[in-house]
Amino acid sequence: MIRNRKSVLKLLAAVSVAGIAAGMAVTASAQEKITITFANWAAAEGTTKPGIEKVIADFEAANPDIDIVSEAISFSEIARQLVLRARSGNPPDVAQIAGNDTVLLGSTGALEPLDSYVSDELAANLKSGADAGLRDKDGSLFAFPWNQSPAGFWYNKKIMEQAGLDPENPPRTIDELNEALAAIKSSQPDVIPLAIDTTNRPFALSSNWPWMQSFGAVPVGEGATGAESEEMKAYLNWMREIAQAGYIDPGRRIGEFRPLAAQGNVAFIWDQVLLKGVMQAASGMSDEEFYETWGVTTLPVGGGKATTFEGGHQLIMFSASKNKEAAWKFIEYLATSPDTIANYTTSVNSSLPSIKSTGNAELDEVLSAPVFKAFSEEIIPTLAPQPYGPEFAAAATAVMAGVQEAVTGTKPIDEIAASIQQQLPQ
Repeated sequence: MIRNRKSVLKLLAAVSVAGIAAGMAVTASAQEKITITFANWAAAEGTTKPGIEKVIADFEAANPDIDIVSEAISFSEIARQLVLRARSGNPPDVAQIAGNDTVLLGSTGALEPLDSYVSDELAANLKSGADAGLRDKDGSLFAFPWNQSPAGFWYNKKIMEQAGLDPENPPRTIDELNEALAAIKSSQPDVIPLAIDTTNRPFALSSNWPWMQSFGAVPVGEGATGAESEEMKAYLNWMREIAQAGYIDPGRRIGEFRPLAAQGNVAFIWDQVLLKGVMQAASGMSDEEFYETWGVTTLPVGGGKATTFEGGHQLIMFSASKNKEAAWKFIEYLATSPDTIANYTTSVNSSLPSIKSTGNAELDEVLSAPVFKAFSEEIIPTLAPQPYGPEFAAAATAVMAGVQEAVTGTKPIDEIAASIQQQLPQ
């Protein structure tokens, strides 16, 4: 009995020691696990939430030592909240950002410079112009291009052909565009010849900025020639002429033109790469039918140059992050993982990756389709940084109010240009 009791005690002691050891191992494992906070609006929107949640789950499965805590913040609120959190010393590790907000965050001094994290191989694989506008005055990369959604000049081949135009040769100049608009209006009066956003909001200025540059106009920002330049007046006068001729439908947001384009009621539309997915979803067109109907190219020019604006999303890392290597691993995964690109970027988000090759032959073949190839090889290289910053919204109100006055009123263009100039930030 005594011998058996001693044996039991020894066994209990051994089990106790093993349990303590196992507990210590679990504790150590838990302590070694890294948590990365990711502020984003993708998780706040119903259409993208399932997709981004899957991307995060896939990343965690591939990196079991890293936990991603997704912080859902609406698109309209994220920039303001990130600035406040950066000032209070409690920013996330990584955040999704876009447009003017990216530059505003970059100017706070709260972001981690990313050049040292980008390998030579990744740098060489980035598309030309992908980092346009994402570097500060010293040349440091303050945001990484997650996906790209620049605008292109889309043309309906069937409408062009019916108007007696060559469907394989879209307009390359403003003069050629004017001729095409007239032919389309004459042959198909129910079709909107040109869909362009003329609403009064910052996005509309971003969208119209390349049109201004096509005339050589630079109303605000670095190298600005002002709103009263001959180039700006030429742009405003052209907008008035095409409005009076019935070539555009003023006052519509670009999103309102997309269903009409899907129905075959728009000849030319200045819109982002996501238009393909939107039109196919609305019309049920197959890829083959879509490519037979639609093409996309660079903006027609009228004395200036062809440019485009970036409507894609960027990723930023805050300098206050305590786990920068893990944060960068997550950023790189979001931007370059073939699974993310296939299951989120090109599908859920209807955009393009910022890299030339995904390393996946099947996926690269999909991305070499006519429209995607045109964006990657022709349009993205024309990306030009816009004068984003604190004064951009104020400039947008003044400029787009002038554009609206030009397309809907009779006030002399010289007076409209002078009025815009008076309202621009000095």
